[in-house]
Formats: sequence, structure tokens, C-alpha cells
Amino acid sequence: MFFLTEQDPNFRIKGSRDPLGFQPIWQALGRTVIKHLSTVSNNIKDFQVLSYAWYFYDDRDPKDFLNFFYKFEQACGFARGEYIKDDAFNGIDFVRKNLAKGLFTFSTRNQDTLLSNQKSYGIHGKYNRPFSEMKIKEQDDFKSVIEGALRSKVHYLELEGKVKRLLEEDIVRMGKDDIKIFADILTTLSEGEKEFFQKLILKVEGNHVQNELFELLYEFPALINVDSFNLFSFIDSVSEKNITEQLKLNLTEITNSEHVLLPYVYLFKTIQSSPLWTEEEITSKEIFNSFPKSMNYSFSNPVIDQLNIDFDKSPYEIAVAAVDRNKDVSDRRGNAAWIKKEYNKLMVCYADGGRETNEFDSDVAFEHNYFLPSYISMYKQIMS
Repeated sequence: MFFLTEQDPNFRIKGSRDPLGFQPIWQALGRTVIKHLSTVSNNIKDFQVLSYAWYFYDDRDPKDFLNFFYKFEQACGFARGEYIKDDAFNGIDFVRKNLAKGLFTFSTRNQDTLLSNQKSYGIHGKYNRPFSEMKIKEQDDFKSVIEGALRSKVHYLELEGKVKRLLEEDIVRMGKDDIKIFADILTTLSEGEKEFFQKLILKVEGNHVQNELFELLYEFPALINVDSFNLFSFIDSVSEKNITEQLKLNLTEITNSEHVLLPYVYLFKTIQSSPLWTEEEITSKEIFNSFPKSMNYSFSNPVIDQLNIDFDKSPYEIAVAAVDRNKDVSDRRGNAAWIKKEYNKLMVCYADGGRETNEFDSDVAFEHNYFLPSYISMYKQIMS
């Protein structure tokens, strides 16, 4: 008689969008230029929602803030979906499916949440870290700026009354006319808000190159008045200006790092696209014709430095370097490796995300954005 035991959860391959562990590497490099923003904190309205919620919550017990914020975010979400047609936010699909009801319910119940996990995937999950690191609600002028903005946009007592219901009632129902006031506070930024968010989101305290980047965009708006963002062309355009040596060094490190990271990302996905590879099959792949040679550059991160050196090895050895990197990352996470190396063969154990790439232009293509698009987006929204 045979028994099949349940798979060890510590050995089970777990899904990840970062099998090579590049995310913390490129994020650390991005932080040398953009200090607080993330890839998902790119909508000023979400910063407004969090700011307004904390303003109204005032000095109540912080541990109960989320119970109020869920309802406040829901009210703002339905208002944005109904009255701000060009807006986009996490939860918009749920809002659109329920807009026809005309009467909306805001609560912490599962059936009323905008997302399967509103805490993690909603505004709080996406914006709380940069919001906290920027110390937005700790600013001496936070309350005066926010109150002044709200009073300039809507009938303040009416808004205060509706928010009071969200604060005190477990289940709150409002109609389309009731929620319009939440759209009115989010449609624009007051002049006070623009100055406030410019100081905290677009600039940072101390001597940081992000402040220099702000001044450059202000002086040369053509840097961001382009149809689409490209990492390398943007960095090249900035580097052509009269910038400090520190900013130039940081941008050069980002450029060179992406030239190393991108080929390995494409290669790993290509290996995933077929279940088994021999050394001969790997060596014959066209993707290696697009691989660069190693750069004569000393990277601050030892992982990138070694991967750069590996470019001068044979195609099979380069592939093995990618597989070994995944094994190291998986071991640290307590997971099984996605690809196993057996003698001169590579066996794919986890193919999710696999995609064959035959060629790429490493001077144009990029996989990581180093928070620059988020900053540009916030700059346009605040400075418009």
C-alpha cells in the first residue's frame, strides 16, 4: 500500500514576480534619486484621501483608524467612480459594478470592501509607507492646510456631518447626491495643497539629489513632456544638463545596472518557456546575440558586479549563473528553486511567467523603472 503525504509547505514552489531577487536591488538604486515614492504611489488623489481621513480622524486612538478609513475610502471611491470619470484607483472595478444601485453601503463587512483585501491592496496598503516616511500628518501646518483646502472647495459643515457618520456608524448608506461632496474635495488641489505636497512629495528634507531633480524639471519641462517614459532616454536627457556630480553618478549607476539586470530577466523567462534544456540547446538560443559584453565598471552592488563579469562567459555558463541566482534567492526564501541543474541539463520546475525572447535592444528596453515614472506622474499632477 502506498501513501502520498501532503507536500511540505516549506519546499513547495511559491509564485513570485521576482525569481532572481532583483527587486530590492533596483529599488535600493532608485532610492538614491527618488527617496520615498513607490511604483504604485503615483496618484495624488490617493494621497488626498489618506490626508483627509487622518485630518478628520484627528487625535483618536490610531489602532481604530482603519475601521474608519475603510468606510471613508469606500465613500471616496464611489464618488470618484461616479463623478470623476478619468480617475483610476484600486477598487474601481467593484465600484463600476455597483454604481447602478444608486444607494451605496460603506462598512468593514466583506460584501462592502472595494477589494478582496482592502487593507493591503487599497490606498492604505499602497500609500501608508510613503505617507509615513514623508511625515505628512506630522507637519505643523498639516491641519491648517487640509482644513483650508476643504473649506475652499465645499460646504465644510455638510462634509463634516457626512464624515461624522463614517466615524460613528458601523454601517453607513448614502445615495449618489450624498457622495458628490467627496468627489468635490478630490477633483482639484487647492493652492495650499499644491505648495504643501510639493514640499513633501516632490522635495525631501536635507541635501538629497531629488531636490535637484525637481529644480531640473521645473526649469526644463521638456524633460517630461514626452508621449511615453523611457528610462534611458530620460536619464540621458537629464545627464546632458548641468547637474551635480552626485546626481550624475547615481543616474549612471542606474543606467549601467539596468543594462546588466534586463538581459538576465529575459533569459530566465526564456529558460522557463521550455521544460528541459541541454547545453547545446541553450547555446543555440538567439537571445545571446543581444547580450552585452561586461562593462568596465565597478558596481556598488556585488550581485550586479558578478553578473556583469559573467557576461564574458559562454552562453551556457551565463544561463547557469541565472539559475544559480534563482537557487540562492529561493533558498533564502525557504522555497524550492524554479529550475534545477543536473549535469549539463536544466530542468524547469516552475514555468509561471515564462516567455521566450529571441532578441532585444538593451539600449532601449528596460524592465525596472527605479521610481522615476511615479515621480514624473506626481510632478505633473501637483505642478499643473
